[in-house]
Amino acid sequence: YTYDNGWSFTNTFDGHLRTSQVPRGLLQEHVEMVQLRDGLFFASWVDDEMGLLAQIIDVQNETVLAAIPVADERGTQIITGRLTETGS
Repeated sequence: YTYDNGWSFTNTFDGHLRTSQVPRGLLQEHVEMVQLRDGLFFASWVDDEMGLLAQIIDVQNETVLAAIPVADERGTQIITGRLTETGS
């Protein structure tokens, strides 16, 4: 699936691989993905720049809730996004 979080990039997940086009180039990172129930997933990965990220992906409602590190990983910011493509 792909989602847009309102920032200057999108995240695309293909199985357990996250692909992002960022100003410094193309990033590809391994993602741990767990299905919590039908259409609801928990995803986490270690971002090369930001550290540990976690997301709840609700395919049915086309939403993403993400927790991202801030302030040198001493805090957490919650952001939301809309799924733009689900691969179905």
